[in-house]
Formats: sequence, C-alpha cells, structure tokens
Amino acid sequence: MKENTLDVLFYLFENYPELEDEPSEDRESLNQYLQGAGFLPGEINRAFNWLESLGDEAHALGPASDPAAIRVFTAEEQRWLDTECRSYLLFLERAGVLNAETREQIIGRVLELEDNDFDLDRLKWVILMVLLNRPDEDNSFFWTEGLTLDGTQPIYH
Repeated sequence: MKENTLDVLFYLFENYPELEDEPSEDRESLNQYLQGAGFLPGEINRAFNWLESLGDEAHALGPASDPAAIRVFTAEEQRWLDTECRSYLLFLERAGVLNAETREQIIGRVLELEDNDFDLDRLKWVILMVLLNRPDEDNSFFWTEGLTLDGTQPIYH
C-alpha cells in the first residue's frame, strides 16, 4: 500500500467517527486500528508525531517579520510547494488570514511531510490543522474556504 503521513491522517479523520464513541481514544488503540487498516507502523508513528508537534510549534516560533518584507521560496520549498500552493499562501497572507509567523509554520509542516502527491487541496488541509492549533486564528481558515469554495476562483498574485 502506497501511503504517506497525510494518507494516514486523512484515513484516521475520515474513519475516526466510526470508532467507538469514546472521545479519548489512546494512541495505542488508534495505532492498532490503523495497522488493521493496512498502514505501516513507521508511517503511523510519523503521522502521530507530525500531529502532536503542531501544538509545540505554535508557541515556538520567533517574532514576526517586517510586513514589508518579500518572501522568497527556497529551492527545497519550491520542490514541495508548486506555484499554485505558493500563490495561495501569499494570497492568504495578503488577505490577512495568515500572518508571516503562521505562514512559516505551515511551510515547515509541508516540508516535514515530504509528500510527492502534495497539491493545493493537501495544502488547505495542512493550513486547517495549523490554524486549529492556533486558537487565536481558528476561524480564519473557514473564512478562506468561503472565498474559494463558492464556485469563484480567487485571483492569486
């Protein structure tokens, strides 16, 4: 089975409601459930570590950069974030949905995934996960989705 960290997390979030109604599933029972679904232990652990580290990073980032600064993406970042993804991130920042600090956290989370199938839909999911772990910004993603899922295409610059 070809899988990556996001595939494990997608599967867990799509199928978790079908698990027992206990809100506090422990990591071991979720691990067993995912292995039973065919995921490899290494990818399961990587997915849990990725998810758990979201909260740690939300408080570990340094001070925000100068708002007038121009963000230049490195070759490594361009490898994992195509033009559409990079444009979307910059669009969200210009719209005030993301600040520079959150943008950098999102980019870091994407790089850690090393997902060869990464695209705009997966980026939106990563954005959602990061914003949900930043309580002061948790509604921003939903506002953004209202802009982009109403049938019109936003203009990226």
